[in-house]
Amino acid sequence: MTQLEGQGWRLERDMSKRKFTFLIGAKDCSVELLETEWNSLCAIVFELIDEHKKLKNNLMAEEEICLEMERSPWWACIDGTRESWSLKVILSEEDEKTRGLELFWPISTAQTFTVAMRTMWDS
Repeated sequence: MTQLEGQGWRLERDMSKRKFTFLIGAKDCSVELLETEWNSLCAIVFELIDEHKKLKNNLMAEEEICLEMERSPWWACIDGTRESWSLKVILSEEDEKTRGLELFWPISTAQTFTVAMRTMWDS
């Protein structure tokens, strides 16, 4: 089992579990994810971060930016400035057998959380 945790966020990978092998948490809630959900979440979040990196040098320090991306089953949004941003993700219910969820990491935790996501992804 791998656990990473910080102020207002938590990540866990437990491959001994049969179905929900990943856990992601925000300040007051957490949810377990299927491995496929985790993989698709990482892909969309990392792509948003890469897009932000490409655009941030074109922004003035006080200028705000909101980047949204949708790739089934996820919708994700980075909202902030060139230096810092919040992260919101929504897992959409695809049919009556799946679930939906919505999580938010404020500016104070979003970047640290996504660095931990990358660390877990790379390990």
